[in-house]
This record gives sequence, C-alpha cells and structure tokens, in this order.
Amino acid sequence: MNLTKVWHQEAFQGTHRKKGYFEGWYLKLIDQTRTAVFALIPGVSIGKTKEESHAFVQLINAVTGKTEYFRFAFDAFSANHKKFDVRIGGNHFWDGGIDVDLQNETTSLKANLRFENIEKYPTSLLHPGIMGPFSFVPGMECYHGIVNIRHTIVGSMTYNGALLEMTGGEGYIEKDWGKSFPQAWLWMQANHFANPNSSFMFSIARIPWLGTSFTGLISFLRTDQGFFRFATYNGSKVRSLKMEGNQIKATLKSSTHVLSFTANYARGGILKAPKNGMMLREIEESITAEISLELYDHHGNMLYQDASNRAGMEIAGQFDY
Repeated sequence: MNLTKVWHQEAFQGTHRKKGYFEGWYLKLIDQTRTAVFALIPGVSIGKTKEESHAFVQLINAVTGKTEYFRFAFDAFSANHKKFDVRIGGNHFWDGGIDVDLQNETTSLKANLRFENIEKYPTSLLHPGIMGPFSFVPGMECYHGIVNIRHTIVGSMTYNGALLEMTGGEGYIEKDWGKSFPQAWLWMQANHFANPNSSFMFSIARIPWLGTSFTGLISFLRTDQGFFRFATYNGSKVRSLKMEGNQIKATLKSSTHVLSFTANYARGGILKAPKNGMMLREIEESITAEISLELYDHHGNMLYQDASNRAGMEIAGQFDY
C-alpha cells in the first residue's frame, strides 16, 4: 500500500497493479427539475492478461433503466496520480466537470458540464476518507472513497439527440478500487432532500478478512446542524435491519446519535461489477429510489427529518440481523 496515496483517495490508486484489479469512479448527474437522472462510471479493469484488460465507461439512464457499457482499449486509460483526473479515449472526467462523447449502435451522449460549489468529505489525520482508519489496512478486497459529497452543475448534454439543460442541477462523485466487490452489500446515497444542503450515504458489506469475514458499516448524514458519522471504526452499530420485498428499514446507533431510515427501491438498470479485477458480475442499481430518515439524540429527541425521491440504491446478497 502506498501511504501517500491514502491521503489522495480521489486519485488513481492502481499505478503498479498488473492483474486482478479494478478501479472506477461513480458520477451522479441530476438536472434542476429532477427529470434527467443519469450516472456515469469511468474505470479500468485489469485481468490476468493484457488482452483481458480494458478501460470502460458505464452509463445508466435512471428514468428508463437503460444502461450501456462502452468498452475501450486498456491503453486508452490515463489518470493523474495526485487528484481525480481521468481520461478514457476522448472522454475526460475530473472533480470539477466532465467532457464526454460516447456513442454505440443504440445510444449517444455528449456532455460538457462543469461542477461548482463543491463540497468534499471532511478528513483528519486518522480519517483520510469515508473508511476511516480502515483506509490504512492493506490487502482488503475493496476500498471505497468519496470525491464530492455534492456539487452544482453548469452546462448541458445531448442524449440520443435530445438536448438536456443541466445548469442548476446537482451531482455527487464516489469511487471504488481493489480486487472485487463484496459478496453481499447494501448501498444508498441521496442529496435531493427538502433541505438542499443535506446529504446521506449508507453502505454495509460482508468483508472477507484473514480467512473469515465481518460486516462493515460506513454511513454519514450531513445537515445544516452538522456532520454525523455512523461507521464500524467509530463503534457505531446496525441496531436493526429489515428487508421486505423492495423496502429496507434500518436503525443505526453511534455513541451520540440514532439514525433511522426507510428506503424503497425503484426500477433500476443492470451494471457490470468486478470479480478478481474483471467486470464479470451483474448488479442492478436504481437512482430513483425513495428514502425517508430521522435523526435522534440519545434522549429520543428528533433533531432532523427529511426525505428524497432521487436516491441511488443497490441491493446485492443477503444480510441477517
């Protein structure tokens, strides 16, 4: 593990990886009216041979559920090693915008967007990212990072010939890197609450470690009242988690607060996910899920309540609580 890069998790981490490795960035794009809802995932897959390795850009139109996988030669990928700045062919992705021209037999997307009012994830000496001290642990199957908690969008894009005005919209960027996605996980993220400054992210995963496994939690709620972390590394617990059909109800407990939420999955699209560095798995993701949440102090006093109907959500595998 390159400890210098731990402090630059936005940047490309796989410089010296030769096989069995993936890295991808997830960019959510939602217009001001919340009718154009897209996600772009640029990344790289390093297999056992150069022929198996390639770069890619995945696209999901959340409204229709249509997804596309644009495959590029491995050599088409280049990345900055100190910040998020990735180029795949003629496509450019960075924390301040995208310039994209993607086309296949059925889908075309051209986008020139700039991101403003960028809010980054707060870090400290022992917490260089969302994984906290686990960021320093070598050899984990998958690492997770947050690039932009939120930002506003300026510009437009053309999707299948239709011009979409994105100015005034809002976005989010996160990333994953490592060998494989976990065997089972739940993930959700939302910015579009009644309170425009709020942001929420939740993920639990079954994590293999030293011949066994444990369930790891990373979650935060950002409101005007503060930044609230719920994570394995700070002693937070999943007090309850219930899955019925497309609905999840959960309660998280930290040393100072309790967060309860209900999430309803909406129609999603099929994306490719990594297994031993290769994009062999298929998962379904929605960006139009609904989340309602409540934050309490330990005396049971409600501090915050809100809801979003433009949440990203993935359910893979099963968790028993």
